Amino acid sequence: MKRLTLILYICLSFCVVSVHAQAPSSERLEAFKTYLLEKDYPEVFKEPYHARIENILDVDVDNDGVKELVVQFQPHFRQSPSIIIYKISPKLEFTRVTEALAPGPLQKLTGDYLDSHDIGMAADIVVQGTRPVQEMVSQFRGHFVGVVAYDTFYHVDSRKGATVYLDMRHVKGIPKDHTCKSFEFSTVKQIAVGGLREDPSKNYLASWVGDEIYVYLIRSIASDGLLDKQLTIIKAPTGFNGFEPNAGLTYKTASGSETLALK
Repeated sequence: MKRLTLILYICLSFCVVSVHAQAPSSERLEAFKTYLLEKDYPEVFKEPYHARIENILDVDVDNDGVKELVVQFQPHFRQSPSIIIYKISPKLEFTRVTEALAPGPLQKLTGDYLDSHDIGMAADIVVQGTRPVQEMVSQFRGHFVGVVAYDTFYHVDSRKGATVYLDMRHVKGIPKDHTCKSFEFSTVKQIAVGGLREDPSKNYLASWVGDEIYVYLIRSIASDGLLDKQLTIIKAPTGFNGFEPNAGLTYKTASGSETLALK
């Protein structure tokens, strides 16, 4: 166990080097690493895998005046989120927000990810009739930990820890057999948080995926951990090559710098 813990600390420390925008203070970062290792390690089914953290932003993502940690993971399993939000108390106590995000369209299988179905810890469920998603997530709590809502079915799995929920009802190309065996999520290139050109007064969470940018306005985080959010998907601007470090939603252009706009 000591050797495993050491490996995990090394992995997390290495990943921190790649954090390049709105990074948390060393005190908040150390507290977060301790929280992950001791209380809420991500993606534990039968054994823990090295946490692959691409970026950590210390920002007020829901515009309530209090900063959260927005963490970009590179997951190991097909049905795991790439973006997770953590609330932080003044005493540096962390609470993972139930609803996470997996921006991007569904992709054909690459073989790069594990499948919780293959290890007997997941199922795909078709629910008859129309029922509010909040009701379904509440019903699944206590029975399953991972819950993904698609337009025509739910994926549920028995990973360890607190419930993690993904709202994928907007994605296209859902298989007619109502299962997730033939696809995986997109890989997120970069995340950034800041004001838009047409709305600099609010923070928006932008995720660069392929040649598109998924832009979320998170209005609030409910007491049950679900997000009141608005998603807008836009094409990446011509020549876009990522957001500038420590500059919100600003990116370089051939003539200088621009702030991301939805129109």
